[in-house]
Amino acid sequence: MKKGLVYLFSAALLMSCSGAEEEGSDIEVNTEGESSVVGTVNPESGAVITNPNSSSEDVSGEETTIEYFEMKHDFGNVFYPSDNKYTFKFKNTGDKPLVIEKATASCGCTVPNKPEEPILPGEIGELDVIFRPKSGQVGQPVTKKITVVANTNPKETYLEISAKVLEAM
Repeated sequence: MKKGLVYLFSAALLMSCSGAEEEGSDIEVNTEGESSVVGTVNPESGAVITNPNSSSEDVSGEETTIEYFEMKHDFGNVFYPSDNKYTFKFKNTGDKPLVIEKATASCGCTVPNKPEEPILPGEIGELDVIFRPKSGQVGQPVTKKITVVANTNPKETYLEISAKVLEAM
């Protein structure tokens, strides 16, 4: 029993938010240093549209496409402690309902809230993200990844938030 608790505590400690993630960890980076995802860029809006021809497992049986208006958000300077909210907006650009199966963050200090209802073709959806900096992040730039799993192909897309954490006055 004690051994199990030690292992559990160790795992929790390793996964906790203790500072900035190493550059390039848990996120694909292209040659320009920006987040990347398999898909195409809309030349008019600059938004990324997931590629329906990539090989990936289907989430709901009916695939659709998604276009994010922004895939990265920089909060700038934030204070510890604080709640920092940003809403990522996206559009269902396919012809089937878009179902966000899950949205997870690379750290417990970041909480994504996915829409519960399907997003119908042509409609815009929102995914709220709250970043709550931890004391170990003070004085550091922080970057966190949000993984969104949906009935798109590829089924996973990645969003990113960043901030510089300052000590509260």
